[in-house]
Amino acid sequence: MGLSETIMAAMIGALATVTTALFQIFSSFKQQRSRVDVRPKKGSALRSILAVLALMVASAAGGFLYSEFIKERAAEDMRGMRTELKELRSLIASEREAARAEAVAATKPEVVAEKLTTTPASVATVDDSVESVVYVPACRASSPTVACGEQDAQRIALCGTIPAYARVDRVHLFAQPDAMQHPWDQHQVSVEQDLGGARFTGNSFEYAQGTDSKAVCVNFMQWSSEHPHIARILVEFGFGAAPAPEPAAPVPAVIAAASNPP
Repeated sequence: MGLSETIMAAMIGALATVTTALFQIFSSFKQQRSRVDVRPKKGSALRSILAVLALMVASAAGGFLYSEFIKERAAEDMRGMRTELKELRSLIASEREAARAEAVAATKPEVVAEKLTTTPASVATVDDSVESVVYVPACRASSPTVACGEQDAQRIALCGTIPAYARVDRVHLFAQPDAMQHPWDQHQVSVEQDLGGARFTGNSFEYAQGTDSKAVCVNFMQWSSEHPHIARILVEFGFGAAPAPEPAAPVPAVIAAASNPP
């Protein structure tokens, strides 16, 4: 029937009270009939019945009020528990938000830079570089007597990984045949320069590697059948605003005068 335990207890108590009262009424009637010499006063039976009915009503009302009191108390306890749960959820949410903000600040300095609208001096003054080296074997055509052409070239991309918030300053290209026999400074090349069966081609490009880093890449193609090549890129990067270009040196007045003799 959907009744709570408190209401059931009150109903059981009221039923017990009513049963006791009825038993007393029947006992009283029995005793009055057994007495022959004593005549009961007029109206005593009616008063007994009224008293028992009043007792029954009072018992039922008391049981109902008690059950309502227990129910209201349980509702107050439930509201208190819900309030505590809401406060606990708010506290947990605020702690998670604070931990998330600290994690973002630790792993994504660019977010902090955007919020502060300035880059910290300890970051703005740092410059660094990364490099990537690859060995590309000699090209092998379908026939041993036929040399490879550009259409048979092996194409790869050399990439250097830098922080996502870093600024790319310069990309240096190097290439030499076979194993490294000379310092790299002696083998610096430019894009589209013919290296004897190999060359760097196209412009450098970037792509994201997750949320914290990015790759700076340059394409390299090798079609030489005579010897392999070793290619290398060096990516120089920094942080903060790009440095201002150096002003051009003024032309000396003597040279200007010499270029226009009288």
